[in-house]
Amino acid sequence: MDELDEARAELARLEGTERTIFKQLVEIRAAIKKQKSRIEEFVKKRPVINRLPVELLSWIFQLLLVYNDSLTSRELLGLANRRKELSMVSRLWRNVILDTPELWSDIVLTNEQLPDIAFLKIQLRRSRKVPLNITITGRSNVDEGKSIRPWINVLTSSADRWQRLHVFEVSHGTLYNILPALEGMELSSLKEIHMDMHGKFIYWLDGLPFQAPALRKLKLLDFFLPPIFSTAATLTTLELTLGRRLSRVPPPQLAFPAHFPTQSLTVLSLTSYTSGWVFQPDSIHLPLLDVFTVAANDPEQVMKAIVAPKLAHFGFSTPPREYHISFGTGSKFNHVQTFNCIDPDTYQRIDGDTLCQEFRGIRHIGIHPNSINVLFTPGGQASGLESAPADHCTSLEHITIFGLDFHSKRFVPLVQWLTKRRELGRPRISVRLSSPPSEPVDGTTLLDLYDKLQTHSTLKVDYVEMCPRVNCSTREGVFQLVSGRLCNDLRHCRSRLSGPTWSRVCHC
Repeated sequence: MDELDEARAELARLEGTERTIFKQLVEIRAAIKKQKSRIEEFVKKRPVINRLPVELLSWIFQLLLVYNDSLTSRELLGLANRRKELSMVSRLWRNVILDTPELWSDIVLTNEQLPDIAFLKIQLRRSRKVPLNITITGRSNVDEGKSIRPWINVLTSSADRWQRLHVFEVSHGTLYNILPALEGMELSSLKEIHMDMHGKFIYWLDGLPFQAPALRKLKLLDFFLPPIFSTAATLTTLELTLGRRLSRVPPPQLAFPAHFPTQSLTVLSLTSYTSGWVFQPDSIHLPLLDVFTVAANDPEQVMKAIVAPKLAHFGFSTPPREYHISFGTGSKFNHVQTFNCIDPDTYQRIDGDTLCQEFRGIRHIGIHPNSINVLFTPGGQASGLESAPADHCTSLEHITIFGLDFHSKRFVPLVQWLTKRRELGRPRISVRLSSPPSEPVDGTTLLDLYDKLQTHSTLKVDYVEMCPRVNCSTREGVFQLVSGRLCNDLRHCRSRLSGPTWSRVCHC
């Protein structure tokens, strides 16, 4: 009987195991079915990376691959590499890039990496009818410059779509091999030219009014101003850097061209590295000019020649030479609203009193810290006078100080001027400290300056690079800055601090 009972017990155990396994099998089959269904749903759904609408994706790509005329040749080549990388993310991204002609509108020819001619033709087809930005850059010798002609010949077929032409950082030989190819082209859509002229006037520019009738912006570097120089009547922005490579030869006589496009200009920038302006007073009428920037040893001559009733923004800087700068044109520019002189080498050569009388109507002035003493010290830098040059600017509302240098002594004249202004009951002036300094500053000096300025003005700080670890004292106590940068509003830092004898880390 014992053996029979054991056999029956074993059978019962096996049957129980069978039922358990069968139940597990049913559950597993149900789970398998559910998982297959879930996988099918995932397969049907679009990948997360492809869920953005095509229109939005195209717009984002255009922002990522944006063209900027300040980019270096290497950065311009980076646009093509970035476009290739994005196209490899997914099939949708690739299709969007291939089907968006705006993403193929930037043509870059550089000796560092000339594109395959066949690929250049493909890029032109993909760009369809959109305007093109043509950039030619990279130094080479004459023989290498000739090799770029086949690529330019390919682009000739689309000359009517050229929107921007930038030729920079090229050798003299390269330039002279490019210009003959451009001669005779009908550049009906060309709106902007930026070119290094290598110290000469190039005959190709004679035909600009006919070749580029829609031209709006012309920027010529190292340019020799010819007696006859004309462009399209549509030109609004002109930037000329005259004779950069002529500094070691006798200065040429620089007369304004007879056929200069003066009636449509709204922005004019003149840079001369030589002396020798030959301008008659009030001989250059610029009725629409809004922005005028001059960098010269003798700006007074050209300022006396210009008549610009709508001029609102004036910028000035000088090459590093030992000339005294004067602005003695009377009240000719008292309607100008903004004046910028952020060159640190200018302050020693500038007559602050004459400057402020000339631009007495300005509302905003941008200066380097070195100019503070010249403009805000009573009598300029002389003694015995109670008024500072800046007192002539009775409409002044904003002061921006570029290239920060927080040595407190530099700001003493400004603090004293603001203090006196407040004591006389005059409106508060907005003071902005802008751009990073050349080296990290001490927090104690910065906070001391901040306290002094914010008492008598509306103060803003754009960017400050701090020492790795500094202790800063304020009226409320001491706090410790560990971060390498300080936030825009120091009052925001200070609002987190309380108590006279504490130490706290500021994480702005």
